Amino acid sequence: MSGFHFVTDLDGTWLAGPPAARRRLEAALAVRPGVVLTFATGRTFPSAMAALAQEGLRPPHHLITDVGAALFHLTPDGAWVEDQAWARLAASAWNAPAAAGIVDSGLPATVRPQPGLAPLRRLALQTAGGAGLSEAGTAVAEACRARGLAADILPSHGLYLDVLPPGIHKGSALAFLQAAHKLPRPIVGCGDSANDLALFEAADLPLLMQDGLPDGEIPTPLRDRIYRTKAPGPEGIHLALAAFGLLEGAPHGR
Repeated sequence: MSGFHFVTDLDGTWLAGPPAARRRLEAALAVRPGVVLTFATGRTFPSAMAALAQEGLRPPHHLITDVGAALFHLTPDGAWVEDQAWARLAASAWNAPAAAGIVDSGLPATVRPQPGLAPLRRLALQTAGGAGLSEAGTAVAEACRARGLAADILPSHGLYLDVLPPGIHKGSALAFLQAAHKLPRPIVGCGDSANDLALFEAADLPLLMQDGLPDGEIPTPLRDRIYRTKAPGPEGIHLALAAFGLLEGAPHGR
């Protein structure tokens, strides 16, 4: 077997289901030659580090945070460093003064900042005041236009809205990482929500979690390529990797 690039979202995907299933998959990936592990999350870097520590996760080789607005690499001595080339590219597409103006002048009543976060090169918002995600997204888009902020607005989990530099998302960060580091293929991309759609587009084998985004919310061309797992979280991923011949055998202890 040749290697592959395994890229997974955290919340609702890698962190879903029983920890024992994740440990079995971690062990299987660790002994499989040539596997590169990348986490791609909407969390900030400090929040992702906290999740790794709290859940006792095997550290990945690379870490995409802030829904793609930041990229980090694990050095051989165990230190994390931000990819400055990607940071410059993302920053060049982000009008930081306009974004700050939206926050300082008062966000729409339908949203508020996600608490406790210091996001990089994005606005991390969530719905407020009983507003639905569509209503909140429309209000945020109007606020961006009023301030001259060119941005992409990505929803997730029926609650969150991320305002990102145009063209910056998990998929573009993954494509940059793949090319810059000449990582192996195929790319397996795992996720569960709308902010993973760009990740699925960039992946050779997109794996949508069993209880993830409904089919009706996935664009038709992409929907035809996506494989929906047969069990939640890492157990479903493990079964899919075995079915596609990327890991030997099905997970034990089911």
